[in-house]
Amino acid sequence: MNLPAPSVGIGILNWNGKKFLQSLLPELRNISYSNFTIYVIDNNSTDDSITYIRQYHPNVKLIELDRNYGFAEGYNKGFAQMDEDYYLMMNSDVETPATFIEPLVEMMEADPAIAICQPKLLSLLHPDLLEHGGAAGGMIDILGYPFCRGRIFESSEKDKGQYTKPAPIFWASGACCLIRKEAYKKINGMYKFFFMHSEEIDMCWRFIAEGYKIMYCPDSYIYHLGGGTLAYKSPHKTYLNFRNNIIMCFRNSPWYVNLWLLPVRMGLDLIAAFRFLIAEDSANSKAVFVAYKDFIKWLATEKNKFPAKKKSLLSIPVVLHNSIVWQHYIKEVRYYGEL
Repeated sequence: MNLPAPSVGIGILNWNGKKFLQSLLPELRNISYSNFTIYVIDNNSTDDSITYIRQYHPNVKLIELDRNYGFAEGYNKGFAQMDEDYYLMMNSDVETPATFIEPLVEMMEADPAIAICQPKLLSLLHPDLLEHGGAAGGMIDILGYPFCRGRIFESSEKDKGQYTKPAPIFWASGACCLIRKEAYKKINGMYKFFFMHSEEIDMCWRFIAEGYKIMYCPDSYIYHLGGGTLAYKSPHKTYLNFRNNIIMCFRNSPWYVNLWLLPVRMGLDLIAAFRFLIAEDSANSKAVFVAYKDFIKWLATEKNKFPAKKKSLLSIPVVLHNSIVWQHYIKEVRYYGEL
């Protein structure tokens, strides 16, 4: 007797994204997986997203939030109303093959220690390229700088079949990943202070601290547009990336690591701010300084409100025990396979 397939709740966070939903929701009707429910978690949109869903997609379940909670808390609130075995976190600016869910579920079912796995992310605009926001799995270096298998800073690789094997990774992309519900609840979800950016990396760091694994699933793939909410070079995005990343490093690292990590990071991030200035990009340069100002404010007001279990990056095997900044900008490494 065959057991029913585990249930999957597809959670699509939306804020004024009707144009993306018009492309994605009709496509999701073709999913071949046998046991899924589609939810749109709406962050109090001011466009007519809700009207569109009710009129054209009555089978989609709506979770309407009373204000824009951002990515982290928006998903926390949405997932709290979903009863499925697995949460599928999915951006609205993606295209999905019909069979992309099955390999993800199979990987998770085969190993209860896996908290989260992601498919291969390809660029929607340039399908031969691995996409910036996840590529073939998220990684991190000992200084807390994230990168991907297939994307180092702004250098994205062509997909030539170089990432065809399952692999442990440090973080899974929030653009599309499958999450074990019990694991998500165990760590109390994502850190809502972040609002958006770095929340999935912080989440995965906490999964690893609890003994879970994060995996890349090569047999599943999707196409991601990226930059659907904030453009990649937006000063606000720069601000959030720098602020949230240094907060993430501080709150997840033991105190003895922070003694040396924080001074090194401040120096390197200061160099980044001056690189923006040299490129005549004063807005992004200012964003770095504002990020650190607000990090100091966070230390004074927020750091004890949502504590994380400490786990040094030096003790995690999948971490690059080197500096990705040094490797990329000094040694001119462009491809993950060269590390």
